Amino acid sequence: MSRHKRQIWGNHLGASPDELMLAYCAGRDVLALPMADAELLPFDLWTNRAHAIMLQRQGIIAQRTLKAILKALAALESEWEAGRFALDPALEDVHVNVERYVSSKAGEEAGGRLHTGRSRNDQVACDMRLLLREALLSFGEDLAALAGTLLDTAAGHTETVMPGFTHHQPAMITTWGHWLCAYAQGLGRDLQRVRDALHVINRSPLGAAASFGTSWPIDRELTASLLGFARVEENTLDAIAARGELEGQAAYIYAAAMNHLAAMAQDLILLAHPYWDMLRLPDSYVTGSSIMPQKRNPDFAEVVKGKTAWVVGMVGGLLGLPKGAMSGYNRDSQISKYAILDVVRECQPTPTVLLGAFARLEVRAETMRARLGQGYLAAADFADALARALSVPFRQAYDITAAAVRLSAGQGTISPQAARQALQEAGHDPAAAAGILADLDHPLRVLGWRTHTGAPEPQAVKAQVVRLSDELRAHSRFSADFRARIDEARARCRA
Repeated sequence: MSRHKRQIWGNHLGASPDELMLAYCAGRDVLALPMADAELLPFDLWTNRAHAIMLQRQGIIAQRTLKAILKALAALESEWEAGRFALDPALEDVHVNVERYVSSKAGEEAGGRLHTGRSRNDQVACDMRLLLREALLSFGEDLAALAGTLLDTAAGHTETVMPGFTHHQPAMITTWGHWLCAYAQGLGRDLQRVRDALHVINRSPLGAAASFGTSWPIDRELTASLLGFARVEENTLDAIAARGELEGQAAYIYAAAMNHLAAMAQDLILLAHPYWDMLRLPDSYVTGSSIMPQKRNPDFAEVVKGKTAWVVGMVGGLLGLPKGAMSGYNRDSQISKYAILDVVRECQPTPTVLLGAFARLEVRAETMRARLGQGYLAAADFADALARALSVPFRQAYDITAAAVRLSAGQGTISPQAARQALQEAGHDPAAAAGILADLDHPLRVLGWRTHTGAPEPQAVKAQVVRLSDELRAHSRFSADFRARIDEARARCRA
């Protein structure tokens, strides 16, 4: 592959930039955004199919009218997929565009009956639920894929010792496997939020009409089934008034997950920094500079953090949108469509981008281990062990250890001489701590003192990998079953 592609940078790198990473970093700088309602069109076609089938089953329209409507909707879909159909801004929204198209193909008689027993209020509410359902289901699948990669990697690094940090300062010995399990556990909470939200969103507002139902003998349960919803959103007023609320809930789910993803991104930036050098980002996941030929910039990780700050702000706006609105439909809610579409567009690729980085990440285990010689990382474990060996209160053992750290100034680890002197000054026989001192130079032995559930001790990490993997498989089963029901419903509308 040519080293000179589209970028003006990168000739010093050993691989071309990952295309998804590059697009993620470029964002909307040179990208034209689609019309908001263009993103609703596939869902609006589905809603129209389900509504038309229901009207015929209820005897409200004739079979020949249904056939004409479905044929027109299929033609529109084909034109759309081939790039030959565009929404006409003069027709205001996707709903009127679709109705006019049906009338032009099936005749005014058929097209004019399509909107029977329905308002654009319940129509757009239904479209948005379908869109949110698909977006969250896909986002959950991508989060699960990332978590799976993290756990697979963690299983191979249960003994890869490294520093752990608090306040960005060296704290205690841990392992890379334990760190990766922490990421996966956080993503597990995100997946729980996705499942909870899907149960709330997966209810049909169709048939609520403007807010107060319709005098036509519609079958709301039938349209709910044809759209893959679990049930109807029963009260028609609430079904419409919930517009904006569900978008806010979905945005929060994205924001919470992005906070976790941003923490991963920041860790990658720091741990892969050449002054730390514990990780190395793949050449395909760094960018260059237009002036400094040597640069390896973690742009993708910085973009994750930037998008996270932005989406948190969007959550506040969406949650505040329904405030003070009178029950029923209000045009205020229209802005929620633009906001959530932006949230989905900006955040949706993030798990996949990070998956690519972690899958290709170089773990520099020797450097990680060497870094244990800085920052007195075994100090807390030493204090705990002293308290047990000497049968003294932890605070007394803490003070002895603090003195040993002071006496070891500049060495990075507690020296045996300093430990013995600190023990003698505190009135204890240094021989009582001989075994402890012998273990301090062996990080895995130190980790072996921490055997409780969830600790970084290798066997504890292996148990975490097993448990988290079980939870991940349960989510994957949920997701597969959920998607199968959606696909079956979509197929029924096309039969």
